[in-house]
Amino acid sequence: MLAELDQSELIQIQKPIYTHTNLRVSPGDTARNSTPRYTYRPGSNHLAKLLAEGLDVRLNTQVDTLKRDGQTFEVEGSTFDAVILTPPIPQASLLLWSLGESRPVANARYRSCISIMLGFDQPTPDIPYHALIDVEQRHPLTWISVESAKCPGRAPEGKTAMVLQMSPTYSHDHYQTSDERIIPDVLGYVQDLFGSEFNSPVAIDTKRWKYSQPETVAVFETVNNNHNGVILAGDGLAAGRVERAYESGLMAARLLLEESS
Repeated sequence: MLAELDQSELIQIQKPIYTHTNLRVSPGDTARNSTPRYTYRPGSNHLAKLLAEGLDVRLNTQVDTLKRDGQTFEVEGSTFDAVILTPPIPQASLLLWSLGESRPVANARYRSCISIMLGFDQPTPDIPYHALIDVEQRHPLTWISVESAKCPGRAPEGKTAMVLQMSPTYSHDHYQTSDERIIPDVLGYVQDLFGSEFNSPVAIDTKRWKYSQPETVAVFETVNNNHNGVILAGDGLAAGRVERAYESGLMAARLLLEESS
């Protein structure tokens, strides 16, 4: 698929993903790291923008209800032959309820995640990896991606940018905690990994994801059996990885195409 799209901003990630156990760093899984990884210089959502070229994509539009009109659906004043819902299952269920419908999705449960972006005036640390993961998810810091080591242009020359994701337990326990109380925790972990000079970020952004990753999922085929024109897709039906969410979108498209042929 990548070969069919503009590749001018496509970057192959050169450094692997390592693991950490209580911030003790070890080489990652050799087999996984042997698989080529790619990203886009402007960010991963650049892929979605390329795929959307030539399509009527409407952004920043909140949809609260769906209306069925015979064999078609009305969505915010526009009429469609079918609807594919890809929000997290709890939010998709609200839209289904507006149609008076429900699906067997009780198995889909999500964990929350607190994600923090930090920018530093310091140069990117000299490290053999671009990201660390705590496979067991026992430490409060589950994931850290040093974006300026991952992809050229993610930070100004001589600066460092990184994204950190906290563990399910930490995120659950601190979901309502103020940023002012969370950031010192995060900076402590960063300094343990990269040195005391990483103590004063010049940029901070915090995002709380209520439905970050499914812990358990529903089954695509079961959920969309007798779908009546409304198909559910997304990571809640295909495990919490972006490539599996993409695959569920392909399954939804095939389902519609098969029924329209």
